[in-house]
Amino acid sequence: MEALRFVVCGRPECRQVFFLCSACDRGRRYCGSACSRRARTASVREAGRRYQRTRDGRHAHAARQAAWRQRQKVTHQAPPPGAPEATVAPEPTGPAMEADTQVGSARPLPHAPPSLPTCASCGRTSPFTRHTTLARTHLGPRWRRARPP
Repeated sequence: MEALRFVVCGRPECRQVFFLCSACDRGRRYCGSACSRRARTASVREAGRRYQRTRDGRHAHAARQAAWRQRQKVTHQAPPPGAPEATVAPEPTGPAMEADTQVGSARPLPHAPPSLPTCASCGRTSPFTRHTTLARTHLGPRWRRARPP
């Protein structure tokens, strides 16, 4: 009987635990497509931030902004020098919202976990779990092993 891989979602905000069988395990790091998309978005955003901190990134950003300003149609003129600024008084704030201090009914406990770990993708069950991929063990497919020439 094959073992299921024990996986913790790679997105720090999620950290959900799930299991994968060897047939479904293709190096999956995230519990689902939503976490995968969010992680990809964060990765691309961080790569953009790193690029913007380089000299080439700063110059590309300046050129793009200059081109954007050239394309814009100016519809309003600036106020004449010395004109009074318009200000809006803030609304008066009432008392801060108070948290509900009454203890509500206790939330029911989640259902008991299944007796055997189940693959999150196909539903196979197994009493055995592992914490590494098969590629990192001697049990993996022969074609994955590096052989000396």
